[in-house]
Amino acid sequence: MSVFLERNHLFARTPGGDIEHTLEMKAAQFGILLANVGDNTPEEWEPLRILCERDGLLLCPWLRTADANGVWQESKLDYLIDVADDWGTPVVDNSESELDDSGAELTSLIASKIGKRDGAVSVLAWPMDSVDWEPICHLPILPQLFNAESGSAARDPGGCIWQWHHRGARCVLPTFGAYGGQGPDDSLPRLSPYGVYTANDMNQQFAAWAPQGAQNPCKGEEMTLIGSQHGVTAAVNRLRDSDPAGTLLKKQGNKWPPLSSLTQPLDQWKAYDKLERTLSILVTDHDAGE
Repeated sequence: MSVFLERNHLFARTPGGDIEHTLEMKAAQFGILLANVGDNTPEEWEPLRILCERDGLLLCPWLRTADANGVWQESKLDYLIDVADDWGTPVVDNSESELDDSGAELTSLIASKIGKRDGAVSVLAWPMDSVDWEPICHLPILPQLFNAESGSAARDPGGCIWQWHHRGARCVLPTFGAYGGQGPDDSLPRLSPYGVYTANDMNQQFAAWAPQGAQNPCKGEEMTLIGSQHGVTAAVNRLRDSDPAGTLLKKQGNKWPPLSSLTQPLDQWKAYDKLERTLSILVTDHDAGE
């Protein structure tokens, strides 16, 4: 399981200052701090890495994969992966409008570069139609639900999360905004796991952004119906044939009567009768849940 599904995360824009209060972060149930290695060198983050290691937080690198003009830069992704490997940590790729009109080309590249590493992808609030998201849908998706953005789709956070699941993302973890005057009351209920952008903007008020509960951010895989061809009764009847002492039923001719014909209290049933009842309940509940 990805660490991003187990811990809440904080993005950090720059090292130093407020974000060195790692014990307060941990007390507010934030277990991952994401270091911006696109605008700061790994060496500049080293003092914070020491603090995180001391206090039980995980410091992981992130960066934006575009240049100053918003153009995709593969070299930035390569650099990010190199830093993560050097630190021995998971990684967060932040790719936004630079993916527009790229189909599956860039998402496939991101998936390939991250490979089997533990990683997540930070994206805009609403998935772009011109991008094929399927190649990265196995990774945790971190949509940026920033209310401070004028006219932002993030003002419909529930719709954003639904859209990402609809596009195939299995696990969707919202990232709320703390900059531009955004406060914890401006976001959806903070249900772990989730993140906040950025720790630099929280004025050390980490406790105010603490979780209010927990949820499963992953959309379950569709289950196959078992249906009427479950074979429970047939299998248990073969057990009854080999060991008739294990059932209260009495074979009539060449057939065993249905379990429903038993009139004795359940606690008097024999082992094979109880087994058939249990398996039948499991089949019914499974298919009803689907």
